[in-house]
Amino acid sequence: MVARLDRVVRLYGRYGPTRLPLGDRQDVGAGYSMAAGVLAGGIVFAPVSTLLSGTVGSARVILSATPVYIATGFVVGALTWRSLPSSVPYYSAVAALVTVAGNYLAGTAVWLLLAPVYGYEFVNPYGGVDPPTSLTEFLGAFFEVYPDTILVVVVWTIWIAVPLSLVFSYVYERSRSGE
Repeated sequence: MVARLDRVVRLYGRYGPTRLPLGDRQDVGAGYSMAAGVLAGGIVFAPVSTLLSGTVGSARVILSATPVYIATGFVVGALTWRSLPSSVPYYSAVAALVTVAGNYLAGTAVWLLLAPVYGYEFVNPYGGVDPPTSLTEFLGAFFEVYPDTILVVVVWTIWIAVPLSLVFSYVYERSRSGE
């Protein structure tokens, strides 16, 4: 197992985030790494959700949300690695967990704002009613469904999000240190 992980670390160091623009910077490379973890999670979770729900519709929702969470995962990961003090014990694990929590909050907000574009009436805060005509109505509708949507996303994905973010964080930090 350890030999395989060492091989993954070497491959990740050779072909991973450092090869992308500004990937040699710790914060940007970590953002790339967290985005890659989200992509891996979406690839794993889409078929699992189809098997659990028995419909392809759940995979469609997951695959439509994955690009949003990839983008927010990159931003939240980069900001976390930039702002978290390096004196924090277990730095990469803590940064990975903070990134997961931040990505749940930011990614769900962005995805929920885009849900009407995708045509998802079940997460559309103004589904079945006239679209909000003022910012107050819009924000009221948004914040009405936002907590429930986060809860559903967390309950359905926490089993894959936390382990993948910890693994990608660990592999990224080991590949940076040259181990």
